[in-house]
Amino acid sequence: METPHKKSFYLAAACLLFTFSAAMGFLLNEVYEERYNLPEQPIVSADTEPQKPRQFQWEERYELCELYELDCEAVSQPGDEATEAMLKDLSLSELMTRYPMPDWTITERDGNVVTICRNIRGLCAIHQKVYHLGVNESGQYIAVYFGPSAVGNAAGAFLVTDVQVSRLSPEQRLELDAGVYEYYSQDELISMLDNLSEL
Repeated sequence: METPHKKSFYLAAACLLFTFSAAMGFLLNEVYEERYNLPEQPIVSADTEPQKPRQFQWEERYELCELYELDCEAVSQPGDEATEAMLKDLSLSELMTRYPMPDWTITERDGNVVTICRNIRGLCAIHQKVYHLGVNESGQYIAVYFGPSAVGNAAGAFLVTDVQVSRLSPEQRLELDAGVYEYYSQDELISMLDNLSEL
């Protein structure tokens, strides 16, 4: 038979258990509903370094020099602080939308250095001063083209001469096809054209 003392003990234990359960339920509900603001602690590992701020490099490259591998160096351009501040939080895909191909190329290295390169049509200033001899579109006349012989007629014709290809010797024709006739100044070019006009 239970004594009144034991009944009181069980009743007090039940009340205490009920109060504890209600309090835990309330707290769990508040956390679930995000009303109880626990301070967020950043997860820091001894192996991880803090994120470095994004840096930008601006360049210009020339399409024909790149396409024909003429070993041109990219030309560095100064950046603009206001533009870089606006771009620093954009994702790589958002940057590519803002600077689309084929006019631009964007690369990222080391996770925080972004290179934005403007692709300019044609040849760089150095290779624009180079000329080479080739055959015109009809295949009948010798033509002078812009750039080294490696670019063929891609940079356009400087002039088409009245010297017929058929007047070349077999050796000269082989040299013409091999791209031997390259000139790095207009004086050299004019001297060669004078020789060809005597054929």
